[in-house]
Amino acid sequence: MSRYLRPPNTSLFVRNVADDTRSEDLRREFGRYGPIVDVYVPLDFYTRRPRGFAYVQFEDVRDAEDALHNLDRKWICGRQIEIQFAQGDRKTPNQMKAKEGRNVYSSSRYDDYDRYRRSRSRSYERRSRSRSFDYNYRRSYSPRNC
Repeated sequence: MSRYLRPPNTSLFVRNVADDTRSEDLRREFGRYGPIVDVYVPLDFYTRRPRGFAYVQFEDVRDAEDALHNLDRKWICGRQIEIQFAQGDRKTPNQMKAKEGRNVYSSSRYDDYDRYRRSRSRSYERRSRSRSFDYNYRRSYSPRNC
């Protein structure tokens, strides 16, 4: 085999996977179409909860095509899954961590919320500090009768 030819893609990207779906559930459903090499359900690095998608890798590309044709838009574990052939190679946990860190707050909606939250906390801190300072100052102050 030439080093420029890539083997056919045998991995399927499965979207809209339910949070309680385990790799065994997917292996059982997809295994009807041929031998499976790997089932990977990525977890969020921080929460350790499933991210809502999975990868299923078959030994043979024809089995992957059969599974794609027969299971796309089918209901599994209470959700209608969507399937397509996976693009690119599987990411390492460190690559996923870096990706999550960049994308979590990239939306302007999060930027606006974060800006609002910080401005509210600063004004509250200023107000509470000044009140507590005045309150403590008045309590500790006692006129001397000398």
